[in-house]
Amino acid sequence: MDDPVGDSAPWAGGSDRPTLTRRERNGETWLATEPATAGADDLVAVLGPALAAARTEGATVVHWETAAPEAVVDAVAGALDLRGRRAVLQMRRPLPLEPALVEATPPVAVRPLRPGTADEEAWVRCNNRSFAGHPDQGQESVASLRAAMAQPWFDPAGFLLAEGSVPVDEGGDLDGFCWTKVHPAADDEPALGEIYVIGIDPAAAGRGLGRSLTVAGLAHLSGRTGVAVLYVDDANGPARRLYDVLGFGVHHVRWVRTTAGDDPAIDPAIEADGPDAASRP
Repeated sequence: MDDPVGDSAPWAGGSDRPTLTRRERNGETWLATEPATAGADDLVAVLGPALAAARTEGATVVHWETAAPEAVVDAVAGALDLRGRRAVLQMRRPLPLEPALVEATPPVAVRPLRPGTADEEAWVRCNNRSFAGHPDQGQESVASLRAAMAQPWFDPAGFLLAEGSVPVDEGGDLDGFCWTKVHPAADDEPALGEIYVIGIDPAAAGRGLGRSLTVAGLAHLSGRTGVAVLYVDDANGPARRLYDVLGFGVHHVRWVRTTAGDDPAIDPAIEADGPDAASRP
């Protein structure tokens, strides 16, 4: 999935301090700092007040995300009592996929999400079952989906749905979905096609849909960009194995530290789909 912090607004701070951005999601606060070269003392000075403010405003959990060196991250996390620890990998590969990879993947029938239809409720059900127990991703609603669809980057053509045996229009559910996102070229970065979120309903797990949906998403992105990107938790073995097989390589690591205990690194429904599963980072 997307960079865990995503689109956010600057948090006030002096020009001699690291830049800090903040967003809210499902009662949790995400803080991100740049640049990666910022020192531990400066980071503590900026993050400390931001953490206190988030707690005062009722955040259930506060996360800090950074690409700073691990030793700096450890020092800051220790000073601010950020106990949860995750390593989120950004992985990339060129597009399109090699024909041999496509041919080795069982095809899955997908279609775009239709905003304003029964697809919205069906996606919420599938997503929340896919990520049951996940404190962030597993609490979506039609309102939160519509808020995402209102973003300028949203393209329903890249929101691919795999219907179950009973069509959604007849009251059925989704087997899974692959939501993609295109990032325009910026500075020295090329345009990037992101596998934003992949979810598989537990009832459809064990069929290799993770791989099939990933390949379907990459096929869609191939017509829009020459580089694919995704984010995955380093501890998510099934997803890592899938992405390795599909030719992704680690581009860089971003650390996530949190005021709570360790975040779930592997989503139960995704893990159940076996080595071919994909997951939200």
